[in-house]
Amino acid sequence: MKISKYFLAITVIGVFFLSGAKPVFSQGLFQQQEYESLFTVFDDSTFEYETGPLYIFQNDGRYGEDGTEYSADDVGQQRNLVLSRRASMEIGFLQRHRLIFLYAPFDVSTVVNLDKDITFRGTQFSRGTLVNHRYLFDGYRVSYIYRVMPGDKTNADLGGSVQIRNAEVSFKEVGGDKYESENDIGVVFALKGRLRYEPCNSGMWLQLEGDGFSTFGLLSDTVEGAIYDLRVSVGLPVSSSTELVFGGRLLGGGADVKNKNIDNWGNYGSLTMGLRVDLARLLGS
Repeated sequence: MKISKYFLAITVIGVFFLSGAKPVFSQGLFQQQEYESLFTVFDDSTFEYETGPLYIFQNDGRYGEDGTEYSADDVGQQRNLVLSRRASMEIGFLQRHRLIFLYAPFDVSTVVNLDKDITFRGTQFSRGTLVNHRYLFDGYRVSYIYRVMPGDKTNADLGGSVQIRNAEVSFKEVGGDKYESENDIGVVFALKGRLRYEPCNSGMWLQLEGDGFSTFGLLSDTVEGAIYDLRVSVGLPVSSSTELVFGGRLLGGGADVKNKNIDNWGNYGSLTMGLRVDLARLLGS
């Protein structure tokens, strides 16, 4: 499975830095003080995987100069829940700095009899046609945050994110020859913030985290766009290195790209459960 390859790659990188790399650096390439300072980075390295049901509240699209505007309901995306999955690795360094690497796949395929004529990138799919519709929007995100408010129970971080999107929207006539798709690889920037609260010494924590950005109409001649990704989560320790994490997420956004005749806006919500693993403790560092 494709997603397993990414998890394996992230885990291998973590294992290298947390175990294999330490002896190399301890054999004289760095002085002891430099060595200890450098590898405090990996004393706070975590891997998290979350999964759960996602509902598509909105996914409106229009593609092509004469394209038909259609909704999530028109292509059967609201008939069922979608499985949401995410994997991330987080590395803390120099006490107040953190890097977060996230893989967020999103691939929804539906088969539906169209209730209306839909023109997609110049190709018309008539009412009553059985079509296979695909909406792919995988995200590969890197974030940096700085701890602006350190504390024993409450702390806050601010920073930014850059995300590479791998997108495809397509219609294919089932049993026929008609097929059309819109493909895109792009880069999106966003601001990022995090607020974390640990109410007691049990290890339980509460966290509010968000990424977001809007053009605010400043680029209205070429593109109007916005993104947001908000998550509330609760962590409960189940061992010295592992936490059970429950979360709720709202995410969405879109863009009206006038020079490409693309207009797509979506809003989604999910409830997830996952595991957060402290790699240093797990590997006995």
